[in-house]
Amino acid sequence: MKLDQGSVENRPSDPSTSRDWILDIIEQHERSLMRYALHFVHNQEMARDIVQDTFLQLCRQKDDAVRSKLPAWLFTVCRNRAIDHGRKEKRMKTSTDELPIDKSDPRPSPAAIAESRDAFETVLNQVMQLPAREQELLQLKFEAGLSYQEMADITGLSKSNVGFLLHKAVSTLRDRTSSHENK
Repeated sequence: MKLDQGSVENRPSDPSTSRDWILDIIEQHERSLMRYALHFVHNQEMARDIVQDTFLQLCRQKDDAVRSKLPAWLFTVCRNRAIDHGRKEKRMKTSTDELPIDKSDPRPSPAAIAESRDAFETVLNQVMQLPAREQELLQLKFEAGLSYQEMADITGLSKSNVGFLLHKAVSTLRDRTSSHENK
């Protein structure tokens, strides 16, 4: 994703410093924001547009207004853009593409690859059966590495509710995958 240096407003007076700061943030957060956006829109191109819009919104913010809470701010903006898109899509009555699953695994042994894929698919299937809110929290915690407080800020839940729902989701996954392995 490229950002035009001229689009960066309210940054330090040195444009190269501002540009470097934005590029560092993009490099750090783009992939996790893409996965997060895909959780909502299930369409690669639309997720890319949402993430790009999130970074453009960052460019319009004053540095000191977002720097201290940057990951939570980015995920909140991304979430809101994705939800807005979902509402728009509902009104337009269009369908979305299914979420692509990358099943590639660089392991040399075909048996190891098959075993790894089976385990991955088992866990993924179990995650997909969780309520949407629990799926979202798992993604924010384990893919984005956000704190409970940051997740609470993003989702509008209380910090204790975030902890409860994450614990519930992980316990459910643990129970389901262990019962699946014992079959």
